[in-house]
Amino acid sequence: MRRRDFLKVAVAGGAGASLGGRIYPRAAWAQGPIKIGMPAALSGAYAQYGIQAKRAADLFARDVKAKGILGRPVEFIFEDTAGDPATAVRKAQKLVEKDGVKFLTGVALSSEALAVSAKCPEWKVIFMSTINGAGALTAKSFHRYFFRVNTSGPMGARAVSLYLAESPMKRFFALGSDYAWGRDSVASFTSQIMAAKKDIVATEFPPVGTKDFASYIAKIRQSRADGVYLVLPGQDATIYLKQAHQFGLNREVKPIMEILELENMKAVGDAMVGAIGSSRYPFTVDTPKNREFVKRFHELHGLYPDMFDGETYEGLEWLAQVIAKAGTDDVEKVIDAWEDSSYDGLEGPFFMRKCDHQAVQPGFAVECVKDPKYPHPIPKILATYPGEKVTPKCRTEEFS
Repeated sequence: MRRRDFLKVAVAGGAGASLGGRIYPRAAWAQGPIKIGMPAALSGAYAQYGIQAKRAADLFARDVKAKGILGRPVEFIFEDTAGDPATAVRKAQKLVEKDGVKFLTGVALSSEALAVSAKCPEWKVIFMSTINGAGALTAKSFHRYFFRVNTSGPMGARAVSLYLAESPMKRFFALGSDYAWGRDSVASFTSQIMAAKKDIVATEFPPVGTKDFASYIAKIRQSRADGVYLVLPGQDATIYLKQAHQFGLNREVKPIMEILELENMKAVGDAMVGAIGSSRYPFTVDTPKNREFVKRFHELHGLYPDMFDGETYEGLEWLAQVIAKAGTDDVEKVIDAWEDSSYDGLEGPFFMRKCDHQAVQPGFAVECVKDPKYPHPIPKILATYPGEKVTPKCRTEEFS
C-alpha cells in the first residue's frame, strides 16, 4: 500500500450532473473537487481499520462518479498514519494546510482521533468519525467541528449489557486495551452490568500491541468468571482469541466482544464460533438498502463488508447529503445543515443530535456462527435495540 494515494471521481458525460434532485451545469465541475482527507492506518498492526475505510471510499467514489457532490467531482486524499497519534496529527495538518481539505475522516484508533480532533477547531475543518469509539469524543472532548456517525464504545457496551441483563451469566471479567477506547468501554460496561445486579470480578488493561496474553488468560481462568468482556483492537483481539482457544479458556469462559468484527472471525475461524458481542454494523442486517450495499460491495471487493466498511460508507453518504442540503462545502454551513438532520442508514434510521454531534442509531447484539452460505463465520443478530435506548445522555457517557 502506498503511503499516499489519490482516488478521484471522474467527470460524467452529458450536459450536467445531479444530486438530491438538483441539476448542475458543467461549470460546477470547474469549481474544483470537494476534497476529503483520510489520515488512516494503512500499515502496521491496525491497518485493517484503515483498509476498511479505504474500501468504503472506493465504493462511494464509484457510486457517485456520475454525479459528484453539488455537481463537483470528489477527491479522496489518503495518508498513512500507521496508527500513531503524533503521525496522525502531522498527516492531518498536511492534508488541511497543503492539500486544502475541509473534511477529515478514516482515522483508526481513538488515541489518534482525540489528538486530531483537538486541532480541528484551530484548522476550521470537520472531523467525521466513522470508526472511533472513545466516549470522550462526544463528551468532555466535544467541539463544534466533530461529528460521530459511528456507534461509540459506550453504545456498544450498552447493547451488550442490555443483552446480558437477560442472560443467566452473573460474573464477568473485563479485559480492555490500555487506551481511551478500552478504558471508556470497560467503565461503561462495568457501570451497566452492576446496575443489572451482576458482578465484575476483575479488570485488566493490557498495553496496546500485547503479543502474549498468557498471564491474563491465567487470571481470567482463576477468577471463575462466566464471561470475559473484551475491548481489544484489531490484531490484539485476534491474538488473544487464538491464545485463549489454545489454552481451552473459550470453553470455560464465554468471550464477549465490545466489537465482534468480521476480520477477527475470518482470522480465528471456527475457534471463535459462539462468541457474542456488539456490532456497530453487522452486514447480515436485513434491510433493502443494506442488501443492495452488500451486493455492490461484494461485486467491487470480492468479500463481505466489515463493521467499518459499512459505517464509513454511511458517513460518506451522509456527508454528501448534508453538503447538498447546505448547497455549499463551506464548513460552517455544512455544520449547521448536519445538526438535527436525519439519514436513512444501512441498518435503519439515523439522527444527528445537535447537542453533541452523536448519531443516534440502532444497536445490535450478535453471535459468531457458521453458515454454509459463507466461507467464514458471520455475525448472527441476536437482538436489535432502538437508538434512543443505546445512546448516552447528551455530552456524557451515561445512560438513563
